[in-house]
Amino acid sequence: MLIDPRHLEQLAAIIEYGTLHEAARRLGTSQPALSRMIRNLESRIGVQLFERSSRPLVPTEIGQKLSDHGRAIKAVRMRADEDIQLGVRGMSGELKIGAPPFLCERLVGDAISVFLRHRPSVEVQLVSDYFPQLERAISRKQIDVVIGPLRLLASSRAELTVEPLFQDENVVVGRLGHPLASVDEITAKHLEAATWISQSEQSILRSNMVTALATFGVESLNFAFQSESAGAIFEMLRTTDFLTVLPRYAICRSEPEGGLSILPVRFTSPSMTVGMVQLKGSLKSPLLAAFTTHMRDYMTSGSSEGFKPTPAGSPPGVTK
Repeated sequence: MLIDPRHLEQLAAIIEYGTLHEAARRLGTSQPALSRMIRNLESRIGVQLFERSSRPLVPTEIGQKLSDHGRAIKAVRMRADEDIQLGVRGMSGELKIGAPPFLCERLVGDAISVFLRHRPSVEVQLVSDYFPQLERAISRKQIDVVIGPLRLLASSRAELTVEPLFQDENVVVGRLGHPLASVDEITAKHLEAATWISQSEQSILRSNMVTALATFGVESLNFAFQSESAGAIFEMLRTTDFLTVLPRYAICRSEPEGGLSILPVRFTSPSMTVGMVQLKGSLKSPLLAAFTTHMRDYMTSGSSEGFKPTPAGSPPGVTK
């Protein structure tokens, strides 16, 4: 026997409000319509739903049970309506974001924490990997959006939606109070005499460092340590006189409280553009749209503490 779920909700309202008149008012219908619904339902199931002689209305045992089902149906419908509204507004769902390790640990992680602050129904998975692997993952629809240096893209731009976020420059990083910080003019010989640490050889940051130092005239480098972990590299920098080269965003929250500083070295190597990459033609959920808007606004407003991004298309500032 099929019973219209709306009739069960109406039955629950009648029992909740005690009279047909009040239930009709609350439901936006008429008292005769509710009377007909009760008669029809009683005729279908073959039993009475209310004690006939009682005022206010008192449900029979079966009437009460059907009313309980009606309340449950209403609760489920209201939760479904809420889920729809949250989804349409980009306030619920799951999101997979990919970024290279230093972007994950410094900039993207901060941006996601701000994004989630008022979205308790959203779950974000942040995938940390090198850019070629992330690009393959997005082409296979395993990741929703990748944030990283755009010059590393291997896929055709016709396959992707690419949005530049900001431009950045490479800087020389050492501990606060590093001996070279007091040198009037740092030369290539100073840097050749230094000991260096770097990311893994698979990382674009390693090749960027070698290229940037070469443009400065540094012909040989003495490496003491390398790691894929941003935390391990920062700890090594804080406790030694070792140096490294990183994008400025990588230390956006590390100076001076983090014990690191940027040395006065100016590179002539080209700046890098960091942006968002999505697969063209894939269905863009409201949640993904909300995140990309947030990321754009986050970078434009300079929300990341200690990091004032240069808009894409503008020359980055000179390291002082």
